[in-house]
Amino acid sequence: MLVGLHTRIEPLRLSIFLAMGLLGACGDSGGNTAASDTQTSTGTTQQTGTDGTGTPTSTGDTTTGPTTGMTGTSATGTDTTTSPPTSTSTTTTGETTAVSATTGDTDTGNTSTAETSTTTTTTGDTDTDGPDPECTQLMQGFTDPPVPSGWVKCGDKLPHRVEAEVCLVPAPPSNCQLGDPQQPCQTNDDCTEFPFGSCQQFNVGFVGCGCNYGCETDADCEPGNVCRCGGDILGPVTRCVPATCTDDSDCGDQLCQFSQSQGYDCGPEVVNGACTTPEDLCDTDPPCFDTPCAFSMDTNKWECSLVACGRPFMVDEHAVTAPPAARDDWRTLAAVREAPEAVRAALAAHWTQIALAEHASVASFARHILQLLAVGAPPEFVLDTQRALADEIEHARLCFALASDYGGSGVGPGPLAQAHEPGASDLESVVAAVIREACVGETLSALEAREAAERAEDPGLRRVLAQIADDEQRHAELGWRFVRWARQQLSADARARTDAAFTAAVADAAVAARHMAQEPGTPELRAHGVVDAPLRAAVWLRGLEGLVQPAATALRAAA
Repeated sequence: MLVGLHTRIEPLRLSIFLAMGLLGACGDSGGNTAASDTQTSTGTTQQTGTDGTGTPTSTGDTTTGPTTGMTGTSATGTDTTTSPPTSTSTTTTGETTAVSATTGDTDTGNTSTAETSTTTTTTGDTDTDGPDPECTQLMQGFTDPPVPSGWVKCGDKLPHRVEAEVCLVPAPPSNCQLGDPQQPCQTNDDCTEFPFGSCQQFNVGFVGCGCNYGCETDADCEPGNVCRCGGDILGPVTRCVPATCTDDSDCGDQLCQFSQSQGYDCGPEVVNGACTTPEDLCDTDPPCFDTPCAFSMDTNKWECSLVACGRPFMVDEHAVTAPPAARDDWRTLAAVREAPEAVRAALAAHWTQIALAEHASVASFARHILQLLAVGAPPEFVLDTQRALADEIEHARLCFALASDYGGSGVGPGPLAQAHEPGASDLESVVAAVIREACVGETLSALEAREAAERAEDPGLRRVLAQIADDEQRHAELGWRFVRWARQQLSADARARTDAAFTAAVADAAVAARHMAQEPGTPELRAHGVVDAPLRAAVWLRGLEGLVQPAATALRAAA
């Protein structure tokens, strides 16, 4: 189960791209685009950008304009904009099909425009007291003659799925025009990891190409996902999207509605489908300004979305921590309010686990300093890693203080028996470790800490978690900076192996997130800064898709 997030990821994304020096040539500093280049085993989907001309530049759908409604990019490169009180729909072949809002009957007519036709209907406001808005069938992209996608859009409301249709173009033609052999793909023939692969161009601070993997029917998607055909409004590529309903027939007298906002900073929890409810707070994006209207698993209604800490100490490919011990010298002062008795034991156990992970991070950074010296790294990496080590000591003390306060007695770390383990020493092995532990692990930890801080109701706890989140963000940036520097020292073959390390680390995290999403949650603890398993799954999926994969693609193209 996915849950809605309170944290937006673009501040961390932009800071990482800036730290790697990959935003200087981008006119919008990457602030309006993102992309991912592979499909993970979670069934989540790729994101997108446009190049400023309306041409699709990535592997997914397009982002929204914050105050003017939805702006999408069609398969023909024509923008489609919806803003109240009018709605605009564009098809790729010049045929528009009107659908009755009450009967579902269709009326098909050809327009005189050769490539694209636009139907504009004045709908008034979006409340239900006015006349029913005119509805339009959304057609599949790259088909001639037009073929229904199964989705219908009524006025400026979000699209809903009337029935499942076979997507006739699961893999659209490649639009990669870079001719760069260093890109992950050049043509669709390069995208063979999964069925229906296509090579699509994207923009994440610079232009690159990556693989998108589509679908023909819902059966091609993992459980809990449906196959969303590419087309105007729906997006330039076909892909699997999360949904708790298949079509309108699953929703009684309501609709199986789908978020229209896709692309930049839209993880799977806001590119979703779910039944509408009488309690919904939105049915279109514009009232939400800079956040999409999406279905919240927390509140079970459509509303405007708001959208383990530290670097692990790895020994033989396993994260290790010290055992807990009864002691008071590893705690600092942390002024937080008293928690209800019913949750104190659970909070004590949670913060003990987090504190031990932070304590192990001290060993991880201490070892990394020696690794940096062994591979001849510049002095700024050594200095920044030493500062990160000091941060982790303070994080551990803060978390041990929380665990002690909630538990009613002092707790700290026992001996970390594996602290003497040297770890990797050659540059390629060090890079592979940093990719897994920092570029993936610590980046996700930074997002987790930020999410925990956003949810914490106690001001003192919120300050503690915000401090940890700020530090973890800098640590993640340090990891990405080091990997970019190190890749410049490696041979082409070694760089290719680091690409494989990224792919493996992302895939492992995606599998872990999928399992966490199925675990029982403890939503009653989230207000106390606890990121439980389902919430962590949502953070990881969003971070992998919207941040880690675009940044990894940026590194590959920049090397």
